[in-house]
Amino acid sequence: PATAVFLLLYTPSVILALASLFMAWTTDPGSVPLGARPLVTVRRAASGEMVPSDSRRNRALRRCHKCADNFKPNRAHHDSVTGRCIVKFDHFCPWVGNAVGAMNHKFFILFVGYTMTSCLFSLLLIALRTWHCGFPLPSSSDENNECTGWNESYASLILLVVSVVFLIFTACMLFENIEAIQTNASKIARMKMRVGQGGTELSRVTEQFNEMFGGDSNEVAWHWFFPLPVEFPQGMQKVVLGFEWDSTFDAVPYQEPGDEEMGDGSSQGGRIELTTTPSSSASSQKEKSSEHETPDIVDVSGGGEEGDFTGTPVTTSDGAAKLVKRGNSRDRSVGSDLSRQGTLT
Repeated sequence: PATAVFLLLYTPSVILALASLFMAWTTDPGSVPLGARPLVTVRRAASGEMVPSDSRRNRALRRCHKCADNFKPNRAHHDSVTGRCIVKFDHFCPWVGNAVGAMNHKFFILFVGYTMTSCLFSLLLIALRTWHCGFPLPSSSDENNECTGWNESYASLILLVVSVVFLIFTACMLFENIEAIQTNASKIARMKMRVGQGGTELSRVTEQFNEMFGGDSNEVAWHWFFPLPVEFPQGMQKVVLGFEWDSTFDAVPYQEPGDEEMGDGSSQGGRIELTTTPSSSASSQKEKSSEHETPDIVDVSGGGEEGDFTGTPVTTSDGAAKLVKRGNSRDRSVGSDLSRQGTLT
């Protein structure tokens, strides 16, 4: 019986656990690449109809300041260990050496599940050997040749302890991820929704299939139990991820056309240009300022740079705004004749 358990149950469980570990380690968990863009259309979960999402674009885009202000989908969170935003980020697992997200959460659960079953079959093998050879402790008796090595060291006892510890550990982790399988939400999203900080944008995007295991149905299927790449119905992977990206996109943070136009307009509208006027205009300005008992106008254009112009703007008879500066005893330009006058336009 022990040989059958080892070959038919324990060995396949170990192979599937190692394959799941490899897939969880090498699969992109759903990182948001630089230059990713928000979806143009969204699919309604109930009817499957594609509808425009212009209303979402009217709002400010979520951005991650740790990723150079790159676009950040609603269900993405920044992973400080790997230094990138992960869609449906659950946690960083040191056992698999990778973040757990939308595209490799399946492999993480399979790795935990098959590790748990391997520990179960390991305990079953220990129990069968103990029933046949006695408790695994060093003993001087060696009556049965089949038990050679079983009673010669503490290795079997250490194997028993390790199997029990990892069985409890993996069982707790698998039980915790049952809710993730049912709700299709990551641990962070579930925590936020419990305290009322997350809205509908953190919940699953469709009821047509399971976002964690893929496929075209929400029912349990055979591909759920094998470490195969996650596949979604046509066009639904980007809906699950919440962004669009192509290798032809520029590797720079996405900017909406409206934001670029507003940025250009504000930069042009806020620019100050300085021009010079004839000396006759400066004389008129002196007379105007004398009538209103304003301070002496001084030459503020001598610095040669816009950053050197300070003072108070006044209005001349022709409606032009002038930049003047209050004089003081330490200003050597006070009282000097002006050949040019700075004009604020």
